[in-house]
Amino acid sequence: MKKLFWAIALVIVGATVGAQEYIEPVETWKVEEVWGNNYHGWSFHQDWEVDFTIDGQDGRCTPTDTEIADAERLIQKKIAYVNRDHINQGGKCPVIDEHMRKYRRQYVGFTNDRGDHIIWVNYLWDENLTEEKLASDVLLTKGGCGHFWHVMCNLATRQVYGLEVNGTEDVQYLPRVAKPKPRISKAKGGKRQRVRKTGILHNDEDKVFEK
Repeated sequence: MKKLFWAIALVIVGATVGAQEYIEPVETWKVEEVWGNNYHGWSFHQDWEVDFTIDGQDGRCTPTDTEIADAERLIQKKIAYVNRDHINQGGKCPVIDEHMRKYRRQYVGFTNDRGDHIIWVNYLWDENLTEEKLASDVLLTKGGCGHFWHVMCNLATRQVYGLEVNGTEDVQYLPRVAKPKPRISKAKGGKRQRVRKTGILHNDEDKVFEK
């Protein structure tokens, strides 16, 4: 009887445990590294303070994987036309739409008074920039010509606009007007930050950014 009792008890306990829903723990960061088809960058959470605003701004948003992939497709499709005047480009200064893979990106999300999501994308081509630096804050620069530029993409209207290419003087990384906060948070247990895959990449072996 004792053996039968324990057998029944184990079955009941096993059934109870099996019925419980397992919830995968989720860790979040204020900055996330993102990869996709022909792009590699860092996405900044809507709570991350920046030193600039955009026309018609009503608030901030956190760019999602889908939004970043969508913005990249639109920009890569339209940038040659938007950049048709080639301001601060040519000679030793690269023509930006001819070297899109060379740039690493930083993404900041905004909303306007119509509720549209607008992605501000910062493009940086500097071999001396470390990944730690690119993930530490939104980097504003002066000079460096076609190596440094930014543009905006309205995901609702499909418009790519506001292109600004740096001047031809030597590049300077501009100091913060105010101390950035919140700072990037660390993953628990010393783990590396999660890499969000966007665009069409699906396999680990595909996560190689072609420079």
